[in-house]
Amino acid sequence: MASEWTERLGFYRGRVYYLTVRVTPSLNDVRGFAAVLYYAPETTPERKIQVARIDTTHGYTHFDRHYRRDRPKERIDVDVWEAAALLKANWRTYAERFEDLDRT
Repeated sequence: MASEWTERLGFYRGRVYYLTVRVTPSLNDVRGFAAVLYYAPETTPERKIQVARIDTTHGYTHFDRHYRRDRPKERIDVDVWEAAALLKANWRTYAERFEDLDRT
């Protein structure tokens, strides 16, 4: 069974940003993970707009920057805790780059 938690990171340019971390099968035996930076629009809070994600879904750990879709996935050598810390430490930068594309 997967373990998941979400943290509210803050308010930036009119949007509230969150970090959700999911590990499988458990915190004591991490075989796969995803750390996702996103915001939820006020008008449709159930919709989560991903800004950046570090995960292991393609058989290797990689960093998806959704503001750079024209670039290939970047391989990155981090564990779940490092991935969460990276997104948390830099969330405003990633949010700014995403919003500069004027995506909604």
